[in-house]
Amino acid sequence: MLDMGGVLLSLDDARGLPDSRLDWRGREALLRAVREHGGRLRREELESVLFAPWRAEYRRRYELGREARWEPHLSALRRTAGVRLRDLTLLSAWFRPYGEGLRPLPGAVVALHRLRERGLRLALCSNVPLPGALYREVLERHQLAAPLETLHFSYDEGTRKPSPHMLRNAMTALDVSAERTLMVGDRRASDVAAGRAAGVGTVWLRSEDGGGPRADHEIDSLADLPALVDRLRRT
Repeated sequence: MLDMGGVLLSLDDARGLPDSRLDWRGREALLRAVREHGGRLRREELESVLFAPWRAEYRRRYELGREARWEPHLSALRRTAGVRLRDLTLLSAWFRPYGEGLRPLPGAVVALHRLRERGLRLALCSNVPLPGALYREVLERHQLAAPLETLHFSYDEGTRKPSPHMLRNAMTALDVSAERTLMVGDRRASDVAAGRAAGVGTVWLRSEDGGGPRADHEIDSLADLPALVDRLRRT
């Protein structure tokens, strides 16, 4: 089981959200989508109706143990603008300029395929602030999705690491036991902690985000993971 940001993808913003120029471009794209479908919405209304109320909940995500929901605020946006666009269509317009700039970390694609060649079953378990379908498109575009048998995103699952919920769902989907499973991530406080709570082995991909429980194993790059798995299999 692998985390996404900082393990497979370089997210630039650790939160996995558009920022500064990309946020501005995304907002312009969102306003354009609304207007192309006959809606009326001012730029300042976009902030007051959608982003400001969402951020108020987003700041409480650790306390709530789940991601902030977009649905009620998107409903308010549709009422204000007078459009009937789907949630994912609206969010995709905002996310797309950011998503198009996301890139795999060096060695990530090769490492995943080498792990699959060894017969390993792979799952993604990632905390994300938006519906997983948006990130799935990015993974598919960069040939990162195919080796992953099952994808689990916190927004869709209703809980976020360090809860072990996603990890247990992934093990159920793969039909594997905790004793034969590893959780690989770059954040000890979420990835390693979730792995420990789920009773699986843990691998920390060393990063600046090192606060939290110690992992069973540490690597410097995902390219080191196949060799680590080979050693573990021998012992």
